[in-house]
Amino acid sequence: MSAPTDLRISRLRVPTPAERTPEVARFFEATERREGHIPNWLSAFSLGQDHFQRLNRYLFPLLEGSADAPGRLTLREREILATIVSVDNGCAYCHTLHVDGLGKVLDDHWLAHRVALDHREVEELSEREHLLADLALVLTRTPGEVSDDRIEALREVDLSDEDIFEAVQIVSIINATNRITLALGVLPDRQIFADHGGHHDGDR
Repeated sequence: MSAPTDLRISRLRVPTPAERTPEVARFFEATERREGHIPNWLSAFSLGQDHFQRLNRYLFPLLEGSADAPGRLTLREREILATIVSVDNGCAYCHTLHVDGLGKVLDDHWLAHRVALDHREVEELSEREHLLADLALVLTRTPGEVSDDRIEALREVDLSDEDIFEAVQIVSIINATNRITLALGVLPDRQIFADHGGHHDGDR
């Protein structure tokens, strides 16, 4: 039996390509060239095109680093933060997206899934990565419990105050996008599962 092709990807109306502003259309075209498809979250979030552009101008430099202000958080650390938050929030779409992204950064999807299950049990992570992951959980679950001691522990693993501030912003924006995605009920991208072919890296 063939899979349905008209599944709803959002609880809200999804704009058609003809409705996209030139700037949004260029963004979609660049994404499709890079990724090979348009992720469902982009289609769903483009309903408010001005909001969509403002969000992306803030979100992507945090997730990918900025050429103008690259900071010292690695791409691996950024994806660990995004993965930990998305899994803890129970956002199926963001869980799928960021575990896949972390697997690509690590070149090891098996390791990425282990980080998602429980980062405390992953010996391959550095002390600094574990402390960042712990920060992500506390800031997501009980933000009022971020303490002076926790901040000092991050400083002790060679994170500057600017680095810590950036980590806090990454955790915060991913919490926001998780909540938007959950409210919209965005459907995970079929292409992510097709890329993996149902196998872990360790199976090959």
